[in-house]
Amino acid sequence: MADDEAATEAVEAKGQVLGPQERHENDGLRTPPEAKLSAAEQRRFSEQLRELRTGFIAGASSRNAAYGPGDAFTGDKVGGDKNIFMAGERRDGWIVSPVAAERNRDISARFAGTPTKECLIGLLDDNLVAVLKGPPGTGRKTTALAALAHRQDELRSLRAKESPALLEKSKLQPGHGYLYDATGATWTKRLTEADILGCSEVLAAVGARLVILVGLDSDTRALPSLVAEHLQPDPWDVLKRQLHDRLPVGQHDVQAITDQVTVRLSSPGDARDLALAIVNGLPKGRTVGEICAEMLGPLRREARKVLRQEEDEKDLGRRAFVIAGAVLDGLPTVQVCRAAYDLAKLLFKVEKQGKRARLGLLPFADMLDDWLGHAGEERSYVVQEVDRTLSFRAGFAPAVLDAVWLDYVVAHKALLEWLTGLAENEAGDPVTRLKVAQAIAWFARYDFEFVYKECIRNWSESSSEALHMAAAWALEAIAAAYPSRHPRVARLAWEWAKERNFRLRSTAVRLFGTLLGAEAADEALRALYALAWRDPLVLRHAVRDSVVELFRDAPSTVLRELLVWSRSPKPLLRQLVAGALARIALLPYTERPAVLAQYAEDPATVGELWLRVLTSRSCGHEPWNALREWAKAGVDFADLRTHLYAEPALRPRLRFYGLAPTTPSKESSA
Repeated sequence: MADDEAATEAVEAKGQVLGPQERHENDGLRTPPEAKLSAAEQRRFSEQLRELRTGFIAGASSRNAAYGPGDAFTGDKVGGDKNIFMAGERRDGWIVSPVAAERNRDISARFAGTPTKECLIGLLDDNLVAVLKGPPGTGRKTTALAALAHRQDELRSLRAKESPALLEKSKLQPGHGYLYDATGATWTKRLTEADILGCSEVLAAVGARLVILVGLDSDTRALPSLVAEHLQPDPWDVLKRQLHDRLPVGQHDVQAITDQVTVRLSSPGDARDLALAIVNGLPKGRTVGEICAEMLGPLRREARKVLRQEEDEKDLGRRAFVIAGAVLDGLPTVQVCRAAYDLAKLLFKVEKQGKRARLGLLPFADMLDDWLGHAGEERSYVVQEVDRTLSFRAGFAPAVLDAVWLDYVVAHKALLEWLTGLAENEAGDPVTRLKVAQAIAWFARYDFEFVYKECIRNWSESSSEALHMAAAWALEAIAAAYPSRHPRVARLAWEWAKERNFRLRSTAVRLFGTLLGAEAADEALRALYALAWRDPLVLRHAVRDSVVELFRDAPSTVLRELLVWSRSPKPLLRQLVAGALARIALLPYTERPAVLAQYAEDPATVGELWLRVLTSRSCGHEPWNALREWAKAGVDFADLRTHLYAEPALRPRLRFYGLAPTTPSKESSA
C-alpha cells in the first residue's frame, strides 16, 4: 500500500496526471481572496453564506416566485418539499421529499376549509389514487395534503416527469401518503386509466395513497370517478387563520386587524404574504394600513420615483447609491458608497451624451442622512458612524432592482459590468459576491438568456474562481426562484462537468455543491469524484468544499462516498477526503458534531472512514487537529477514541496528541 502511494505521488508530482492542454489552462486559475484566510475565518464565512443562501430561497418562496407558479401557500422552504432537483443522466427521475414543517403547520393549524377536501377524502376512501384538477396558486397542494393526512400518517412529495404508471415500489414507504404535482406534464394532456391506475398495485403493496395534481389544460373526461375539481378557499379566511396561528396568543384582535386591510386578496398566496408582512410589521410599530401600503406594487412605484430624477437635478451619484444599496442591502454603508462611486462612473459614460447628467460626490455627513432617508433606510442604534450598515426597509431593495431592470434598459450592460467587478474584486469578501449573484438571479427572472450570455457564462469561463462561485450561486438562486429554469440549470451542471474547458468544469464543481446537488446527492458525489479524478491537483479544494456543503443535507450519503474515495490510488484524492472529513468534523453544532451523530448510527462505516484517513500517508494534520479541537472543547467522543485505539498503528499518535481513551478496553490494549 505504501509503495503504491509513493509511486502515484511521484507520477502526480511530475504533472503526468494532467494533459498538456489542461495543465496550461489550470496555470491561469486565480484563487478567491478568502483562500488566504484562516480555517476558522473560512468556516465563519461559510456559515454566513449558507444562512444568506437559504434565506434568499425561503424569501423567494414567500413571494410566490419560487418552486413554480405556486399552490396553497406558495411553496415550501429549503429542506422540505423543494422543487429543486438535479437532472442526471438516468431516466427514472423520481424524487421523494418530506413535506416541510411550514406546510405541515398550514395543514394542521391554518387550513381554510374548501369542499374540495371532503371530495378528495371520499375519492381516497374508494381508491388508492385520486386526481385534483385546478389552476396553480389556488391552494391545491395544501388541500391535497390535508385530504391525504386524513387517511395516511406520513406525507411525502413526489417529483418526476413520468406517468405514475412507472412509479417504482422501491420509492415508496409503507403507509405513506404521496402528492405528485404533474401540472404541465406532457402525459397529463389526456389522462387515461393506464396512466392513473397503473400504479394501484404498487400502492396497494405498501398501503400507500397518491394524489396527482393537474392543470386546467388536462383532459380528464375518461376518469370522472377519480377526479375532483378544485375550489380555492376564501382568501380572507386564509388570512384570518394565518394571523390566528402566527400572532402571539391574546395580544391582537384578528378581526380588528383584517378590518383595516386595504389591499385586494385574490388568492391564498396573497393572503399568506400579507399575513407574514403583518406579523413582521406589527412588532416594529407599523400600522396595518402602512403595511398594506408597502406591498410590492406601491414599493415599486416609489422605487421608480426615487430613481427617475428631473433633468435639471439629475444626480448619477445618488442614483448609483440607491442601486448599490439595493444590491448590497445590509452591508456597511462605507462599502456601499465605494461600490456606488464605481457604478456612477459607468453610468456617466452611458448618459453623458446629450444629457445634463452630473457625477455627484460621494455622500458625506448630512448628505448621507438625506440620501438614506430618501432611500427608505431602516434606522437602528449605531455605536460608531464607521460601523453603520445600510438596510432598506422591507421590500424596498427588490423593488429598486425591479425598477432598475425594467425602466433603465440602456444601462443593462453597465450594470452587469459593475456587478462583475464587485464579484471579482480581489479585496472583496464572499458575502459581497453572494449579494451580487443573487442580484443577477433577480434580473434573470426578466431576461434569462441575456443575463446568462452576458454575465453567467462569462463568469464560468473566466480564470477567477471567485466568479465560478458567483456563477454557481446565481444559478442556484435562479433554479430555486424560477422553476421553469430548473431543467436548464441542471443540464448546465452535467454538461459543464464533461467540458474540455477546465474553467467550466471548475464552475460545475461549485454548482454540485449548492442546493441543487443536495437534491440528488448520489449523482452529485459521483460527478464530483469524476471531476476530482480528472483534475486532482487543481480542483481538490473546490471539490472538498462542495462535499462539505453536501454533507449538511445528505450526511450518511456523503460519508459512505468518502469511504469509497479513501480507497483511491491517488494520494491527492485521499488528501481531499482527509480535508473534507476534518472540515465536516468542525461544522457548527448544538449538542454534538454531526459526524459523531452519524457514527452513533453507523459506527462501522464512519469508524472505518476515520481509520483509513488517519492511517493514510496523505492524511496531513487537519483530521488530527479536528480531533484535538473536539478534545479541547470537551466533546464526548469516547466510543470513537476506543475504535481508533484498537488500530495498533494509531496508538502512538493518539497518545502523543493526548487522544488515547482514558480506560482502553482489554482488547484494545492487547
